[in-house]
Amino acid sequence: MFIEMGVKTFYIGKSLDDRQRAIVIFQRPEDALCDIFMNPERTLIVEASGLIYAGTKITRWIS
Repeated sequence: MFIEMGVKTFYIGKSLDDRQRAIVIFQRPEDALCDIFMNPERTLIVEASGLIYAGTKITRWIS
């Protein structure tokens, strides 16, 4: 799905202090991922992939 949307994984890392925490940075067309991760209608699909929304912080950055 990400490939079709032009989304590229830029970085994946996990916390040394808490193995349950990770950071993932994607490079994508503007708002492509916001529709996936912030749309309540897609919550079940996203959670089925392993994402746990509790404690998830989604931010947007530009260069």
